[in-house]
Amino acid sequence: MTDTTHSRDPLADDAPAHSRLLLRMARLRLTEEDVAAIRSLAARPDLDWGAFLEAAAWHKLLPLIGRHVDRHRLDRKAGELPAFPYPWVFTGAYLANRARNQGLSDEFGRVFEALSAAGLRFAVRKGFSLGEGEYSDPALRRIADLDVLLSRDDARAAHEVLLRLGYIQGRVAEDGERIEPYSRETQAFWKMNLSNQLPYRKPGGRPDITDFNVDICHDIFQKKSGVSAAAGELLDRAVPVVLCGAPAWEPAPDDRLLDLCSHLHKEATSLHFIEDRQDLQLSKFLDLALVAAACEDDAWQRFLKRVAAVGGEEIVYYALHFTAVLYPDAVPEQVLTALRPADTDYLELYGSLDGQSARWEQPFLERLFNARRHTAGTVSTVPLR
Repeated sequence: MTDTTHSRDPLADDAPAHSRLLLRMARLRLTEEDVAAIRSLAARPDLDWGAFLEAAAWHKLLPLIGRHVDRHRLDRKAGELPAFPYPWVFTGAYLANRARNQGLSDEFGRVFEALSAAGLRFAVRKGFSLGEGEYSDPALRRIADLDVLLSRDDARAAHEVLLRLGYIQGRVAEDGERIEPYSRETQAFWKMNLSNQLPYRKPGGRPDITDFNVDICHDIFQKKSGVSAAAGELLDRAVPVVLCGAPAWEPAPDDRLLDLCSHLHKEATSLHFIEDRQDLQLSKFLDLALVAAACEDDAWQRFLKRVAAVGGEEIVYYALHFTAVLYPDAVPEQVLTALRPADTDYLELYGSLDGQSARWEQPFLERLFNARRHTAGTVSTVPLR
């Protein structure tokens, strides 16, 4: 697949050097121009390597950076330009993520086989669909859980399958050794507000996998969004794939792009994710940019029709607009023009899905790299406990 996410640097010249370096490296493949710019930024005396490491981890890009460091020999000097300090931190993150994701793959492959054996239709969202697809290397992407699209009518049968595999709906206990059921308050909140089942977990039993987590989704949009794309219809269009070494399905290309847009918008604007510092992460924009960049003109036309059919223009425009800020070559301008609503003021708002809408004080690019933005102006939401 051709990587068309290479483009100009949208950050101002006076932006912190570590932010500019991270954004330059947040690409699946690096050109010679990229490598030259990366080495120049890495040689700047004002580069804060501690801030770079924190940002890379926060944006879930450490494994990708590790492969860049190894593949482009950034651990070595180039003429008068210095090497990356402590390169083993970055290459070690890549290798550790490869081992971790292999452990997840082994487990989730068994989940796919069990769901199929029970005659259940399902489709894999994000995660290994992206890791084994667009990234062509599951070690590059930090995978947290298994996201499965499943009809609500099949929820009980899937519940029984997961119980037999050792999963329960709960959170990891403080000792890290067991799973505790969720409180009734959390169960009620989740059922009322979200389109997902409460996460199914079982202990991972290893230092790099605290738990295995299966997240069952019945609609790729949240209940309070006013938009719906139910699993049943999406599963009718799902395509067969092999993931984690087992037969599975993933949403059709149009639905997959729509799903990524909805997911990015939800996490970027929801108070729960803002307070957990998981709202704006470069890795999510890169996911969307890679899938968008692979779309041909006819695929975009089908996608626009799908968006119009579900009424998701504002949500999709939000996701693609900010993705295009970071990766301008990934999203055609005519697509953005077709989706752009008359009033774009909502782009700077958050909390609307929580009924507590507020406005960001910083523009997008500043808050994207501001690790302290989460400590001011947010409102508490119901925690998972």
